Amino acid sequence: MEKSRRYQAIYFVYFAAFSGFVAYRNVFYQELGMDGVQMGILGSMLVASGVLAQPVWGVVADYTRSPSRVIMLAAALSGVAILTYPLAMGLPGSPFLLVAVGTVAYAATRAPIVPISNALVVSRGYNYALTRSFGSLAFGATVLTLSTVLVWTGVSVIVYVYVAGMVVLVALLRGVPEVEETVFEGSIGVQAIGLVRQPRYLLVLLAAFAMGFISFTGSAFFSVYMRAVDLGDGLTGIAWATKTVAEVVVFLLLSRLDRWHGLAVATAGLTYAGGFATLSTFSSLGPVLVANVGMGLGVAFVYFALVNLAHDCAPDGLDSTAQTLVTSVGIGAGGSIGEVVIGWTVDAVGVQAMYAYLALASLSLTLCGVFLVALNRRRRSGGG
Repeated sequence: MEKSRRYQAIYFVYFAAFSGFVAYRNVFYQELGMDGVQMGILGSMLVASGVLAQPVWGVVADYTRSPSRVIMLAAALSGVAILTYPLAMGLPGSPFLLVAVGTVAYAATRAPIVPISNALVVSRGYNYALTRSFGSLAFGATVLTLSTVLVWTGVSVIVYVYVAGMVVLVALLRGVPEVEETVFEGSIGVQAIGLVRQPRYLLVLLAAFAMGFISFTGSAFFSVYMRAVDLGDGLTGIAWATKTVAEVVVFLLLSRLDRWHGLAVATAGLTYAGGFATLSTFSSLGPVLVANVGMGLGVAFVYFALVNLAHDCAPDGLDSTAQTLVTSVGIGAGGSIGEVVIGWTVDAVGVQAMYAYLALASLSLTLCGVFLVALNRRRRSGGG
């Protein structure tokens, strides 16, 4: 298989496998009898475990110069860990403890797959936006399919889809060559400290934190929102598909650009704010689909910017570390805090009103983008 096609297939398979868990995770928890606070705690554990594990995986990948083997190991372990979910459905009593343990194990092992894949793509000169568009396409198509399948099979099918996807992912990764040359020299700790002391990289981490706070929580409670406004699981799939079509279109357009990253972050904040505000105001299908277009635009803009900015900031040989810090210290930490805060907010004001607060929080992402634009202009003018 041609190398670029193999990377596109990796993204396609992973996002197809992971999509059901993202879209219907809280529905799964609901069927286990959990309330909003418990869902928020599990969501926070899911993200926090990734936050702690991702930097370790990134350092291991850079130190061993074996990123594809690290992804293979992570895929295999996460496929085993997620099997605790259907096991919990068949046990008497409260399943919360078993689900919590399984969540930690699953999150810690799944954590490096996307950021290290991002590092592989950008460090080897492939077009990230084009490659990532295959992931968005797979995500939307699979969620749309699952919205119909769940009616007949039950929500536990999302687990088996993930396990099957990880088997295929491992097979695809066997054809990815490892890093042959050793670019990295000196202490990895010293270089990592130098990376996080860069003002531009710190802004990237701050933008990633804001992204995690709004995006993770907005996605996690969307299926609950759809049930609350009487639109149901079938239309949830259509809404997710609409969102990912918007992602694909923007990723394809962005694949022709290699700049304007700060502007992309600022724009993402505005499109997220518009989407969340629409969800908080309307409950009919048309506005919900429009809101998902806005959120899809936000996903594409912000990931295009953050992945490329992290690559630009990374010293030679520190690609995986730079990407895993963005997804852990940035996106992951924001998502972890957001899951707890928004889980409490859902119980306090309801799931629809919660999206109004997320709309306001989205403007922090726009502010980060404005600062990135200003910093880039200063750098180009020779001011540091």
